[in-house]
Amino acid sequence: MSCSRLKDYHDEELEPCLFFNMYVGVDKTVSKKEFLENALEFLYNLFSSGSVKGETLMNISVGGCLSENFITADFFNNIILLESSDACMKAIENWVRNEPGAVEQSHAAEFVCSLKGQSTEWKKQEEKTRKAIKKVVKWDITKENPLGEVVLPQADCIVILFYLELVSKDHNMYITLLKKLLSLLKIGGHLIFMTLINISYYTVGQHKFAALKCNEEFIQNSLTEAGCSILSVETHKREFKSPMVDHESIAYFVCRKDRAV
Repeated sequence: MSCSRLKDYHDEELEPCLFFNMYVGVDKTVSKKEFLENALEFLYNLFSSGSVKGETLMNISVGGCLSENFITADFFNNIILLESSDACMKAIENWVRNEPGAVEQSHAAEFVCSLKGQSTEWKKQEEKTRKAIKKVVKWDITKENPLGEVVLPQADCIVILFYLELVSKDHNMYITLLKKLLSLLKIGGHLIFMTLINISYYTVGQHKFAALKCNEEFIQNSLTEAGCSILSVETHKREFKSPMVDHESIAYFVCRKDRAV
């Protein structure tokens, strides 16, 4: 199936609750470990080491997933969430306001608490996370300035999870969006970048959605071109064997912003 016939991340057919539940829902096993638990454990170990710290963190991910913020709320006082899909933004706002029908993510909060040896404290962790999230901001990739008139403080850290490869139409757009996101990061600040290597599609319900195929060399070159030094990288071969998605591996990059571009 050609990419032009696939759905787009921003299309109304992408339903955030379904997206979340299909890949990292409480009843999942291998997919939840690969897409959720492994990433959360990586983030927990990284932030616990003290090598990445600050006051303000920005986070952009996909599908209304907030799980990584159950960890970052322990290390950053101010969390700003960016989202480019209206449906996913609404899902995030519903969770932050603790409204009925919000994406159920308590199993992720419980897993984060288990990493700290406090698995029964997940409700407190959810509330701590809600308090740490100071803003949910539209990141409109159709605009030259995706923030519009919104002015944000420079972040000490930006976390990007499985985002650029799912929203970019081509490699030029990928690099452009990466540079725009990094313009929000302080010089010397850290970028935590988690990405699906060589993915070309993913499935939500009955619909197939387009993704941009990027190999590790392209990603490393893009990060360097965007002004970053790569401090470390871990690559994990795909464990989740399913026609729902076709990535080859997952890579975790820890980068430092050295210059503005």
